[in-house]
Amino acid sequence: MGRPSSSPSGRIVAVSPDDGALVDLRSPAVAAALSWLVPGLGQLYQGRRLKGALFMAALVPTFLAGMWIGGGRVVYASWKPGEKRWPFVCQAGIGAAAIPALVQAWRLNGPAKEPLLKSQFLAPPLARGQVVSPGYAARLVEVDPDLDQEDFRPLPPWRQFRPYPGPGALDRRPADQVSIWQTRLGRFFEIGTLYTMIAGMLNLLVAYDAWSGPMRASADEDKA
Repeated sequence: MGRPSSSPSGRIVAVSPDDGALVDLRSPAVAAALSWLVPGLGQLYQGRRLKGALFMAALVPTFLAGMWIGGGRVVYASWKPGEKRWPFVCQAGIGAAAIPALVQAWRLNGPAKEPLLKSQFLAPPLARGQVVSPGYAARLVEVDPDLDQEDFRPLPPWRQFRPYPGPGALDRRPADQVSIWQTRLGRFFEIGTLYTMIAGMLNLLVAYDAWSGPMRASADEDKA
């Protein structure tokens, strides 16, 4: 890794491994934050246009491809006991594209009991017995062919999603909404999840590149 140093003007610079030119890192913290928000944006901010465009062209389509493969259902945040969405830790590396998932999870599990604009976009799946607003329940029944009015029991002022069956009763329906998604999408749910995780993890390296500058082999490696 090239060692960043201060130029005579006080700006932080790094040495390019390609031609030995000095790369002005400007504010590394700002550049890293920009690249986390949008892949390659920090490099563009530093004037490293080719590298910034390359990162943007590689990672943004990878993330969007994963979303498309997974039917728009594979990126969501959930931290409830027994329902923690660990892949989101990697997906969050993509930055701005994953932030709405945090907002949707907070809204659905908070006092509102419904995502922003009652939209399913990046909203976490419902668990058995979870309560939601009547408006969101009606919206799900309207847009999801696998759900109907019987899936939501009135529990004023809310609606309860597929409540636990009583003693001796048998409910053969999927226990939660993520099971419905996995049944509908099959292997594409996991493939879409993998694509979005890879995009997020690689973007952390992009942010690190914006922070520390281009990689450069050590003196021993150059000698070898």
